[in-house]
Amino acid sequence: MTSERDPRTHGQDQIARMIAEAGPRPAPAAPLEQQVRAAVEQAWQQATAQRRLRRGVRAFAAAAALVVLTAGLFWIGLNRRAVRAPADATLVAVRGDVTVQARPEQRLIAAGTHLPSGTTVQTASNGFVLMTVAADSMRLGPNSRLRIGPGGEVRLAAGRMYVETSESARDAPPLIVNTPFGWISHLGTQFQVRVDSAAMAVSVRSGQVRVRDVSGKVQHLIAGQEVDVLRGGQVQRRAVSPYGPQWAWVDALVPDLPIDGRPLSAFLDWYAHEMGLRLVLVGRGTANAVRHTRLSGSIAGLTPSQALVAIMATTRFEYDTKVPGELRIRMPSPTSRGS
Repeated sequence: MTSERDPRTHGQDQIARMIAEAGPRPAPAAPLEQQVRAAVEQAWQQATAQRRLRRGVRAFAAAAALVVLTAGLFWIGLNRRAVRAPADATLVAVRGDVTVQARPEQRLIAAGTHLPSGTTVQTASNGFVLMTVAADSMRLGPNSRLRIGPGGEVRLAAGRMYVETSESARDAPPLIVNTPFGWISHLGTQFQVRVDSAAMAVSVRSGQVRVRDVSGKVQHLIAGQEVDVLRGGQVQRRAVSPYGPQWAWVDALVPDLPIDGRPLSAFLDWYAHEMGLRLVLVGRGTANAVRHTRLSGSIAGLTPSQALVAIMATTRFEYDTKVPGELRIRMPSPTSRGS
């Protein structure tokens, strides 16, 4: 009878028999064992330290990334807060019949009222409005309809408006006037816009204005120029005077000028600016005299023309507007003093 053994079992028996014949392995000397143990322990400590260092580096990198991300979010937050919120409008004064459609919960419309985006202002045939929009002063004339948009943009659907930028606001983003016939923007100026069913007219008293019609055609206007944009797309340019009948409505409601304690020269400069005139001081010593003449009282509620009559009646100076485009101021002559 033949028996078959697994070759792997036969090999293991031979190895076991050889180990038994060799006898027990001699133990290493004590100093050598201590050296080996110390070397193994040092290697283990180094490996553990390296693993901790790698974990620390990864943790530090993650923390640093978190700090950078947090700082980035904080910087973004600062930038968002630094961006100026869209400037809406503020009502300054009203004359005549005016309708203001603002928020439903807003009942009282008075001077100083904030008019948010979406507010519609409409004037009747006797209505005038003075307001500020973004960095500009704006006046609405009779039979006008204006809607306030976001970020210093307005839409004039009908009527007329007058825009003026103060010197302190020249670096602010310009007001954008949107109409059914196109868009108007300006670079520090005085101008008016008139809109009816047939055309839009833009007249520049000072500064520069950019007009873009609905077809994309652009017109650049400077002081003393006017453009008509007709419904059919035709454009007509011509010269325009900075004073005269077409500007007369602007004087019905003007920003208040405190005069108490101020020199006469400040009032005369203001009047000439409001009327589109050139101030001419006639005669030797007149300029110095008007600078040293102090005013008192108030001109609130008066038009510029009414204020001129009232103030000049309290001074020793003579004035006339007979020369077109000029306001002339002079010292009284000896004959007029004696008369």
